[in-house]
Amino acid sequence: MDLIDYVEWRGDLTFSKSAFCDVDALVLCQLSYLNFDGLLSSGFSNKIFLRDLWTIFKGSKDFERRSDLGALISRQTVRLLEVCAASKRFGKIYASGYVSKIDLQNDEQFSALAFFEGAFNSNPFVAFRGTDDTIVGWKEDFNLAIEEAVPAQRDALAYLEGVAKKTRGKILVGGHSKGGNLAVYASAFCGPKCKKRIDRVFNFDGPGFRKEIIESEGLKEILPLLHSYYPKLSIVGMLFRRAGEYSVVDSQAQGLMQHEPFSWLLGPRSFKTLDDFENASDIFHKTFNEWLEGISKEKRSLVVETLFKVITAGGAKTNSDFGKDWFKQAGAIVKAASELDKDTRDEVIKLVQRLFELAAKNIVENKG
Repeated sequence: MDLIDYVEWRGDLTFSKSAFCDVDALVLCQLSYLNFDGLLSSGFSNKIFLRDLWTIFKGSKDFERRSDLGALISRQTVRLLEVCAASKRFGKIYASGYVSKIDLQNDEQFSALAFFEGAFNSNPFVAFRGTDDTIVGWKEDFNLAIEEAVPAQRDALAYLEGVAKKTRGKILVGGHSKGGNLAVYASAFCGPKCKKRIDRVFNFDGPGFRKEIIESEGLKEILPLLHSYYPKLSIVGMLFRRAGEYSVVDSQAQGLMQHEPFSWLLGPRSFKTLDDFENASDIFHKTFNEWLEGISKEKRSLVVETLFKVITAGGAKTNSDFGKDWFKQAGAIVKAASELDKDTRDEVIKLVQRLFELAAKNIVENKG
């Protein structure tokens, strides 16, 4: 059973008949990837049922364009909105407070919206979008290794506190991928009035945090509320240090594609969980974090800036751009790499070699 099967299977049960569960949280977090530009307002004075939002979405003149979520986000997300809209369980959920922001100058990709079940402006579910198809979104993920707080984390914190000021009741917060990181960060560092209302925080395969954040009092305070889920082979979720306890979810996909929530296996009310990660996840987690913590902030920045300077040399702004003219992009990448000054090139090569050395060591130790 996948997310769409789940909604079709459980969709006839309202939340009064079957309480909101962690799978419902993933459904709403996945819907946050959809392009609602021009369909949802940024304020909380206007709201729209999901059943009506689907009608507007499918009737939009640019339906095909806005349904294309890029190379990494499944188009099944559009189908998920359709089945949610047709269900008793999700059809009368309100959506409101949509924001979407791309800031190339500050390396930021951020989007969020709030869902309400029952009385509007009561008991909101705040969903933060994960990394989308934009290259700037991926660069911001890498910047997590460098900056004390990336722009999306600061905006997530401001968004959550804004929701708290305009609503009442308990607050649920969640996100998939980078959205999970944003959900944890905002919940950990929001003000006491907001934090007191947070009931649960959902992190679905989101990257972790550097040591200083993991050890902060703000994050420790929300650990009892945190529900974290990772696929059996996780890469994104293995970046940096994990916060608190977690569950490992079985997946029908192979390799990196397990990051895609539609590959996760579900039961009628819960995820199908396993005892532990695959060995590859543990090896990557140990290797990456050993490497990261063994180099200075300046060298981390050098790696990130050099990597994305080369990647964007061909003018690509999204992952999909690479697929449209791969030959051109590959040529530009090779040319940009060859034009790096010798000191930069040698230093980056040395740092990458160290990463592979650690990987080889950890693979041998794991087999032993």
